[in-house]
Amino acid sequence: MYKKFKVVGLFLALITFAQTASASLLVEPHLSYNLSGSGDNNASGAGKVDYDYNGAQYGLKLGYQALGLMAGLDFTRSNFDMDYKTSVGTSTGEMERNEWGLFVGYNFPILVRGWVGYYFANTTKDTKNNTERTGNTTELGVGFTALPFLSVNLMYRLIKLDELESGGNKVGIDDTNREFVVGVSLPLTL
Repeated sequence: MYKKFKVVGLFLALITFAQTASASLLVEPHLSYNLSGSGDNNASGAGKVDYDYNGAQYGLKLGYQALGLMAGLDFTRSNFDMDYKTSVGTSTGEMERNEWGLFVGYNFPILVRGWVGYYFANTTKDTKNNTERTGNTTELGVGFTALPFLSVNLMYRLIKLDELESGGNKVGIDDTNREFVVGVSLPLTL
């Protein structure tokens, strides 16, 4: 919980500094598709589980932009079907994921933008199997802004999930997932 307060404090400091530099409000809705999601769980006693998935992602970035620099909050929601592969067979899950995080980036004058994001709250629910995983996500993205008001984005995402809740019981896990995502966004400054 203390980490979340530190993250919110950092965001408030970024807003304060950005306002003194004649910043613009950044509103950026985004729509993406996870081309290749994969990962594994090496929890002791449960055996190795491999994951494969892909699906839609959408969300909204809110923040400030000044002199090419941008910073703010991001909310991303994902929906996808996940295949679980174990030594005894394959099963599927229907996943819903909500992520809240911070991003910092820069708009280069050559029609390219780049950013990094840290999602401190990642909740992934398997509605089919009635389980919930929590953790965090790190994102590295690049956008191409040759078209007016449109950014075509490529992202690499690393998801670390460390807690599983099933039937009211919580256990520690060690899930690591990697995603390659392509999408579009509308980076509007007001």
